[in-house]
Amino acid sequence: MTKRLTNLRSMLLTALLAMCAVALNAQTEMMDLGRMGHAAFVTSVVTDYQCVSINPANLGFSPTYDLFSQSTPLSVGTERTAKAVSIGIGQVGASVRSDAMTKPQVLDLVLQRGSATAFTPADQIRAAQEFADRGLRCNADVLIFGASFQTKKYGGFAVTARERLNASFILNKGASEIIFQGRRAAYFDSSYTNWRGDTIGVARKPQLFSQLFDGTRLSMSWSREFSFSYGLPLIIGEGWRLCMGATGKFLQAFAYLDAHAGGGEFSAYSALSPWFLIDYGKASTPSAKLGTTLVPIGQGYGADVGVTFKSKSFSLGVSVVDIGEIRYDGNVYSVADTLVNGLGTTGFGNYNFFEQAPKLSGEGNYFVWSGLAETSVKLPTRMRLGGSYNLAQRFSIGFDMTAPLSEVGTNPRNLFMTAGMSYRPLSWLTLGTGVGSGDGMELFIPGSITLSLLGGSWEMGVSTIDISSLFTDRLPVVSANVGFLRFRL
Repeated sequence: MTKRLTNLRSMLLTALLAMCAVALNAQTEMMDLGRMGHAAFVTSVVTDYQCVSINPANLGFSPTYDLFSQSTPLSVGTERTAKAVSIGIGQVGASVRSDAMTKPQVLDLVLQRGSATAFTPADQIRAAQEFADRGLRCNADVLIFGASFQTKKYGGFAVTARERLNASFILNKGASEIIFQGRRAAYFDSSYTNWRGDTIGVARKPQLFSQLFDGTRLSMSWSREFSFSYGLPLIIGEGWRLCMGATGKFLQAFAYLDAHAGGGEFSAYSALSPWFLIDYGKASTPSAKLGTTLVPIGQGYGADVGVTFKSKSFSLGVSVVDIGEIRYDGNVYSVADTLVNGLGTTGFGNYNFFEQAPKLSGEGNYFVWSGLAETSVKLPTRMRLGGSYNLAQRFSIGFDMTAPLSEVGTNPRNLFMTAGMSYRPLSWLTLGTGVGSGDGMELFIPGSITLSLLGGSWEMGVSTIDISSLFTDRLPVVSANVGFLRFRL
């Protein structure tokens, strides 16, 4: 196995290891900000294959000539022919953010390196306090292939294939103390020495997962998505059109985790490809997948629908995306709500979760797996609303709002809003920026740079969730979205 695959496996395995220590919400909106050329508003303007999972109605936009400047008696105007075909390969975006860590600590996590100095007991106490009722969110989106074709009269269609990975770890006070302090957490008020000579922390009044970790949640999903979208103009007026569109999706799942404790209840489900090499002990399941290869452990279907009104200077779009569910039928397990007792570790030694997570182990076998034939999970359904206005030929402003419609761990927890502007100072250069808030982030400043070369036939771009995070530690975010192979013909 290559080092790259080993690192990927360890990153994904961390989610399971963390769940074994606690009963632990990620979102997809952050990666939507990386759609090339649009830093803060996408729902009403993004088109071709990039509108998949945002608003398929925009495929009904008519391909138009790109007129950058008018000709004069002394100069020749800049005009580009309409581009009906768009193709993209290998666009990659990823983000890691935490409201409990500093940016250097997040970088330690991303680069899988240990902190320069190991935690002292005082450092562990401080880390436990910082993570209480806070957490860590990661997501990645890889466009394997995307293509679209748009016409003026009959609308357009698009096909895409992409990988999506989302993970989130939200810890309450009890979970945070046990992770960072181990057996020295206040919960373990006694101890004993086992036959190996190890000190084991025990609780004289043990609590159930649902009690000790109330408010804690872990979620992770990894799926491969294949989609087909079609959008067309319903009504065409003088200088405006009303478009509608729909997307059908087929999904293959390779990993799923969702565990949470709240309201006196505990729920935990796991379905992981045998590629992860997870040891479930003596537990067995009727949905067992044998071997060590990366094979799907579930599949599902989804749909997006949208409507957009577009005129020469104004557009308004609304859509509902990710309607559907995935049925997991491979290596499916659930976990019972049992007593938490018996821990030998002294807690995490630094902020490198990938390195430290294997230290968590239960002496009393309190984490009990039960096999299932299958389980079904709703997709993270969301409603999107966005608008834009062209103030001038080179300058436009807009906004986006996203609201969760299903209580799924990988959905945003609350309303997600962004607003911003797009400026094109040169025919081959587009700049975008704005402000945003929501899903645990008070304020962030997205930004993007897009280059349109060879007469608009080749586009490339880079974007980030928060520009200020590149220069300050104000917001602990590490993010980037990069695409160099986007072609328009």
